[in-house]
Amino acid sequence: MVTIKDIAKHAGVSIATVSRVINGNYYVSPETKEKVIKALRELNYYPNSIARSLKTYSTYTIGFLVSYISNTHYTTIAKGVEEIVNEENYSLIACSTEENKERELKYLKILLSRRVDGLIINTTGENDEFIAKMSQNIPIVFVHRRIYARDYRGDFVDFNCVQGAYDLTKHLLNLGHRKIFVINGKLSLSSGIEKFTGFVKAMSEVGIRVDDDYPYRYDGDYSVESGYQGAAHIMQMQDRPTAVVIMNNTMAMGAYRFFKNNQIKVPDEISVASFVDIENADLMYVRPCVATMNPWIVGRKAGELILDRIKGINNNREVIYESQVIPGDSVKPLTAW
Repeated sequence: MVTIKDIAKHAGVSIATVSRVINGNYYVSPETKEKVIKALRELNYYPNSIARSLKTYSTYTIGFLVSYISNTHYTTIAKGVEEIVNEENYSLIACSTEENKERELKYLKILLSRRVDGLIINTTGENDEFIAKMSQNIPIVFVHRRIYARDYRGDFVDFNCVQGAYDLTKHLLNLGHRKIFVINGKLSLSSGIEKFTGFVKAMSEVGIRVDDDYPYRYDGDYSVESGYQGAAHIMQMQDRPTAVVIMNNTMAMGAYRFFKNNQIKVPDEISVASFVDIENADLMYVRPCVATMNPWIVGRKAGELILDRIKGINNNREVIYESQVIPGDSVKPLTAW
């Protein structure tokens, strides 16, 4: 394990100088300060972990890394977090990774160098080992996407993705649909795997096997564009499905955009059901059928858990909420066609 002594040796300065740079309580020349910071980065050891080991410093800040801050689902989570942590005088620093591995890693290092007291992460799934090592030194809570690294220490908050996708698919099956297309999220992420698992389970109960040869499938990446492309793929098929399940709100927005742009009538020509609420759904040309969840609740719980961990409550905890299917009018019974 890297120590302050290692950093001092690497930077060519004294241990006292390293401590001064970390704590910011004495003047250090800009040139020397830069040497220390460079050594910290090169040795993959950050001021926050050192400060925490010295138990001398708190910035009263919490970092929040999210895939797309422009997605109102995550904006609402951030609002929930902020309401809780502000009660104890903590501020929230939000960063949008745009589902990019390098961008996420950059923000993680920046937040650590700024000595945040804790992190709430909606991970890209590409920096798991780095984050697991971080979790030994800094409180972490994951939202929506879990981490599988064995040495991860932290909490997790989510909705029951398996059950939510199952219920959504079951709703379509109960309306008589059998040719059901699925637009998946990233299957490298726990959220993508769990939602697809729920879909597969529901289909298997009516004797439909969903495997690699299943024709009604498009694997997206949670972006608006992948939802648009998934919908385009549907309309290019000779044997078209009668319904589609879309595994997040931004992909659903892309699919609805394609259908509208190409004069495809929902639900008359295809029924559409999607996971989580869609932004400005009340302004859409059809009320979407969704498996709804309240992101504000997730945010508040994540805020409570991160404050607990900052205070030293370090039991690894999972909090899972249930979703609810809201029928809307974007789906239609197959028997009525």
